[in-house]
Amino acid sequence: MLFIAENELEKALVEAVKTPSSAPNFYRLLLESDLLVMGSAEGREEAQEQFSLEPGTNLKLVTGLKDGNPYLPVFSSLPRMQEFVEQETKYLSINGRALLELTRGGPIILNPASQYGKELSPLEVQQLLAGPTPPKQYHSVGQAAYPEPLVQALTAVFAARPDIETAWMIQVTFADRADQPHPLVGIETAGDWPSLIQAIQAAAEAHVPGMLFDIQRVDRRNPAGMTSALIQVPPFYVRGASTLN
Repeated sequence: MLFIAENELEKALVEAVKTPSSAPNFYRLLLESDLLVMGSAEGREEAQEQFSLEPGTNLKLVTGLKDGNPYLPVFSSLPRMQEFVEQETKYLSINGRALLELTRGGPIILNPASQYGKELSPLEVQQLLAGPTPPKQYHSVGQAAYPEPLVQALTAVFAARPDIETAWMIQVTFADRADQPHPLVGIETAGDWPSLIQAIQAAAEAHVPGMLFDIQRVDRRNPAGMTSALIQVPPFYVRGASTLN
């Protein structure tokens, strides 16, 4: 079925799929827009007109199954919901941020039957609700003595994702924790950042549990944070070839 964007959120979703670097605008609109979810509010099952949810309202939401695991279907417009379910069904319209706050314990799929959709894990929901991480204050910087287990774990993640261009590593120390130097990994990618963070966290837990390291997205056109320091050292990963210095 031809996908025709019904609102600004759907326009941003299409743009994010075609141009991953525009994903932040999609995530912003996802939190700001009203989303549709199948189900009803306790005591309002027969409501025929718009109403506001009171604090503590019990919602009865319809879930779906994917690969045997439950998820919450969420929709960016009525046509997207109609692509998913053919029969008449009750549904609620809830602000995106409020909905994610209510359901942050489980996975969500936006527009599960549509040409354009997005899966959100509980971790990605948590990161969205937390907002951008404030910049950290660094006391000193130096080229890292590459910890081989970490490099191997990250290289395996990057090799499985064609959107990763380059990765660097330096050693940093927080101004308030001068006795705790640790690696800072800079990653150049136009791909989906929340899913990359999730993959890195899973790899780190499996191969270097408890190891302290930081991650920063690198955009050479708009350098921020420690980008200038990162790109001055040789990269430990380049798409198509991995080098360990």
